[in-house]
Amino acid sequence: MHKSEVYTVLFDFDGTIADTLPAIFTAIRHTFYTFLQEEYSDQQIMELFGPPEAGIIKNKIPSERYEEALQCFYDKYVDEHRGLVTPAPLLTMLEALKQAGIQMGIITGKGRRSADLSLEALKLTDYFQIVIAGDEVTNHKPHPEGILHAMQQLQAYPEHTLYVGDSQADVTAARAAGICAVGVNWFSASQSNGIFDPSPDVLFTEPAMMMEWLLKRWNIGSN
Repeated sequence: MHKSEVYTVLFDFDGTIADTLPAIFTAIRHTFYTFLQEEYSDQQIMELFGPPEAGIIKNKIPSERYEEALQCFYDKYVDEHRGLVTPAPLLTMLEALKQAGIQMGIITGKGRRSADLSLEALKLTDYFQIVIAGDEVTNHKPHPEGILHAMQQLQAYPEHTLYVGDSQADVTAARAAGICAVGVNWFSASQSNGIFDPSPDVLFTEPAMMMEWLLKRWNIGSN
């Protein structure tokens, strides 16, 4: 396959590749209650998204207790992964894309430490050629910095690249990067709840639907 024909799929992580939003909500809620004695709803926590988890905690917790609070978050986050598995339809999709020779990457707003924890716990590390975390970029989504950096590293062509995510920030970042924006809403917890503004180029509610569409779009077959 000529380099210009190599296809690239870049993914958001939480709520897209992994059903880890509930784990984030629980861990942040637990940390805030422990150190601030304040209750936060899922929606209130989502409104703090942008910086990675460490940044969210740093913005709320007094500096003298920040390190303790951050460790509290990670301890709870790890606990929330017990029994958490990647759904079979998602694994089937990832395996099909891998077998088709599509290169894949993750651009996530979560920090490197929590990204690695989740990828390893869910046995997903072998599928992705690159992972760019929220604490490895200067500008967070909806800025396209992470996507553009991944494309550069993978030598990906815009017309043969797409970005998949569950939030409006994901769609905006994909558009700013000049690539196809794919919206997904296949987990019960998602940042958009299926309502995107701006709208993605295409929206899927099942991994199998995306897999079929993608392999047909690039005419490479699902074997």
